[in-house]
Amino acid sequence: MSAPTVIVALYPPAVRERWGAEIGREVAEGGARSWPDAIAGAARLWLHPDDWPQTTAGQTRRVLAAALFAVTAVAALLLRSSAPAGGWCLLPILAGTALAAPLPPRHRPIRHVVATAARTLPRPAAAAIAMLALADSGLVDHPHGPLRVLLLAYYWATLTYIALQLTRFAARLLRIGTAPTRRRLRLALLVVGAGTTLAAAQSALGGTLLAATALALLAAAALHTRQNLRTPPPPAGI
Repeated sequence: MSAPTVIVALYPPAVRERWGAEIGREVAEGGARSWPDAIAGAARLWLHPDDWPQTTAGQTRRVLAAALFAVTAVAALLLRSSAPAGGWCLLPILAGTALAAPLPPRHRPIRHVVATAARTLPRPAAAAIAMLALADSGLVDHPHGPLRVLLLAYYWATLTYIALQLTRFAARLLRIGTAPTRRRLRLALLVVGAGTTLAAAQSALGGTLLAATALALLAAAALHTRQNLRTPPPPAGI
């Protein structure tokens, strides 16, 4: 796979569909010197979904709400790794995420929600049950050496998988449900940004600077993306 193809894949789907060929051609012609600017451009567009081609009504709100769920999932993993006893920092983040939750679909039967849950949730639920069953079995008490490394890898892989699947479930609900209003989403991003800032401060005080830096970046992204909601997006198809 060529470098231009990889870089184009970093761009949001709506941008790739509209300008992917042009971006790939410019990166190929510019060579390696153009790679940093192209990657930075992809990052800027992910932070500014209101600049994407608007293919559906409420697209920007749905993208931001899905990103907010992803921020919550990553923050939960970081807090679990850096401050297991400080889970209170997750409470304001969860409260903000709840504000961004989609409402039930207006023009679709509730069975669509049930079907989405049935497709997405059984596997992460089974992974969580298996992990808890292993922990309570007594078979892995006080592991040492390679077994301890293997169990830690399994633990974090399972948590990451569960977080990924829950984020995917939220994104699917946003596609079939009613997206949060601009006002509610702005408040949600503010609350999540504030909660993640508190989490970053707690991690820094605990001496886990890597987690603190990552949480601070999440907080900055959540607060920065509120700018996307200042003005209404253009009509779909323009």
